[in-house]
Amino acid sequence: MVLCVSAQAGGISARAGRWEINIAPVYAPGVVRRFARSPQSSSNQGCHAAHPRWGKRKVSRTIWIAAGLCVLVWAATGITLIAPFERGVVRRWGRLLKPLSPGPHWLAPWGIDRLDRVAVDRVRTTRIGLVPEDDGLVPRGQLVTGDHNLIQVDLAAQWRVDPARVTDFALISDRAETILAQVVEGLLGEWIGERAIDPLLLEGKVRLPGELVPKAQERLDRLGMGLILTDLRAAQLSPPEEVRGAFDLVARAEAGRQTLVTRVRQESETRGRAAQAETYRIQQESRTRADNLSRLAREEANRFLLRLEGYANGGKSPIFLRQIWEEERGRLFARLREVGGIGMLDHQLSGKGLDLQVAPLAPIAPRR
Repeated sequence: MVLCVSAQAGGISARAGRWEINIAPVYAPGVVRRFARSPQSSSNQGCHAAHPRWGKRKVSRTIWIAAGLCVLVWAATGITLIAPFERGVVRRWGRLLKPLSPGPHWLAPWGIDRLDRVAVDRVRTTRIGLVPEDDGLVPRGQLVTGDHNLIQVDLAAQWRVDPARVTDFALISDRAETILAQVVEGLLGEWIGERAIDPLLLEGKVRLPGELVPKAQERLDRLGMGLILTDLRAAQLSPPEEVRGAFDLVARAEAGRQTLVTRVRQESETRGRAAQAETYRIQQESRTRADNLSRLAREEANRFLLRLEGYANGGKSPIFLRQIWEEERGRLFARLREVGGIGMLDHQLSGKGLDLQVAPLAPIAPRR
């Protein structure tokens, strides 16, 4: 412990560590002055120094090292890694920069750049229409049809972020579902208002996605939402609970009628196709038969012309005329056999009928 004593005009002050002792003046002023000028008093004045010189240098070095470490830690906050299924949206003092692709990146440290990670492969679902609450179903899910009936609608809109427009989505990410619900509800009201309730109950769930998704996507693109609407699924499309029973009876009757109409239409189409096939077959057979008859007629005409030419060149020989007669008779008998034979003559001549191809010609009497 170091005891420091100082002489002042008002007395002597002694300080040891945290304790300070003030001694009232007892000696004469001259004694006090001599005591203050003594060599021992000069050594005591060094006790008034707060820190030695070597202590100041050590503290300064520690401060600089700590400051350097803080700067390194602050700079390290800019290192980030974007996953393969994410895109990074960077805001530098509120201004949007180019989106970050998957992989490691270095940004300006914390406080300068703000990074928002957006999952572009995750399909999100937004409920539209009837939303369960503590006191029941909210009335916003009830819409008016074209024939002035109420219908309850509960939709599930499935959507995901467009990777090419992730910056647009980042601007409205906090209210994207609200805007999407408003757009789909507006189109849904228009679509239902153009139709009667019976077609909606029968085929509304099937036709709704194909007719509403393209229109909703077009409006979302005009608004710059930066999302892709993949599907609209109608979980409920029914009349209010109070009249649901009556509508169910009407729907079942209409479904039965549609079934009968569909069955009759299918049967009519089947018979029509069968009639067309039969007509085509008859036409083909008629065309083939006509072609064959025409070919045979041409062959007969050619053969007749050849015979006529041979008869003229042969000097009108009776032997040639007899050959023509036998050939024609054989052809006639062959045709008769094709249509059922030639009666009793077949059975009398041979068991297999008359073979006109090998039957010898009758002898011809010589000329006198």
